[in-house]
Amino acid sequence: MTETLGQPDIVSRIYAGFQRLGAFLGKAGFGVFLVAAAIFALLAATFIGLMLAIAAIFLSFARPRRRAPEGNEQTLEARRTADGWVIEL
Repeated sequence: MTETLGQPDIVSRIYAGFQRLGAFLGKAGFGVFLVAAAIFALLAATFIGLMLAIAAIFLSFARPRRRAPEGNEQTLEARRTADGWVIEL
């Protein structure tokens, strides 16, 4: 057993360097994935919000407008009594 600690050969140095590079690339790749996922979520939420706003605008235009009643139209009035509903002019 003539191995000594603290004196690694060139192959183990290269292997350790590749391990450190792989760990760094893994962490950096995960960070890039998180940023990309946040950007995609922001874009999707913005798109959905714009679609809801456009739908609300279209629905406000599609709703029929109420006209003010003119003086010559008759209006029926209904009231509830003990016997049921009564409709009067």
